[in-house]
Amino acid sequence: MIETNTMLTEALVQALETMAFLTNLPLEADGVAPESAVLAQIGFTGPKTGTIQILAGMDFAKVLAENIGALEGVDDETAFDAMKELSNVTCGLLLPMIGSSPADVFDMTIPTIQSGQASPGWDEFTAREDCRLLNIEDFLVAARLTMKE
Repeated sequence: MIETNTMLTEALVQALETMAFLTNLPLEADGVAPESAVLAQIGFTGPKTGTIQILAGMDFAKVLAENIGALEGVDDETAFDAMKELSNVTCGLLLPMIGSSPADVFDMTIPTIQSGQASPGWDEFTAREDCRLLNIEDFLVAARLTMKE
């Protein structure tokens, strides 16, 4: 699982750099968990089946949307759309990495969002061993890849 989590991190960092011009910085011990979490999730099926989850704060989601669309002062819905698109692009980048052949065909689900009380708690989400924590320009972003055997 460690290898696939490394691939998830690589795909997420590449997606952020390419679509939003956001950089992964060294993780600092004093990072502050976001107050209002947003969870983007996308599933995939094919030679391998699984789910990608990306959890971040609403402040990050708004910066993400602003960078993707060259916008200022985005609303919550636009921020949610940006998080869904991030999960979509990350999944698209990850699937060729986890496939065993260039001919592998995967199907992806439509990305979904959970926010506010519906989203998982930051501490609960990041406590799992399979969670990857990133410092994206001083915003903490957590990601998990769950695959069925």
